[in-house]
Amino acid sequence: MPKSRKSTVTVKAIYAVVTIASLSTAAMAQQSDVYHACAAEKDASARLACFDRVDSARYPTTSAPAAAAVPAAPAVSAAPARSAAPAVAAAPVAAPAASRQVDPDIGLDARQARRERAQRGAPEPAPPALIEATVVKVIEVGPLLSAFELSNGQIWQQSESMRFSAEPQQKVTIRAGLLGAFFLKNTAGVSVRVHRLR
Repeated sequence: MPKSRKSTVTVKAIYAVVTIASLSTAAMAQQSDVYHACAAEKDASARLACFDRVDSARYPTTSAPAAAAVPAAPAVSAAPARSAAPAVAAAPVAAPAASRQVDPDIGLDARQARRERAQRGAPEPAPPALIEATVVKVIEVGPLLSAFELSNGQIWQQSESMRFSAEPQQKVTIRAGLLGAFFLKNTAGVSVRVHRLR
């Protein structure tokens, strides 16, 4: 190759390298200016958005495949499979103490409770079952007034002064009367009005 031609090729190569270097320097300077402009933003969210725009322009990303291209999951039948285990019922949760219903007759004497039930139209409760027990001990409270400790642990006292005979080991019954009254009956068939102490 002649010397002049060889020198021409070398000059062209040098010129190309210089041109590429100049363009790269200009591009880098321009990009640096863009980053400096983003950094100069005072608002944090605006500054972040600026950097995001610069990076998106510099490194474009391909969009994700459309959702329709993803195969849908097989539909599940609404009817339970025959082999499925039977559902276990959840344990009942106790109601809070504040929401539990309070007996509206609590604290009222028998006459008041009966009058309140009549006003509400509530039925009368069933009378208490007959109590059958044996006298364990007779306690003298006063003249013609005694209390009786029974084999079931209860103690009942006469509510009216009268001569009433009930000896230890003797069987007695206690039944409910009208208006909350209770009557203790001995084996002789004599009854006396009583009230419970314990």
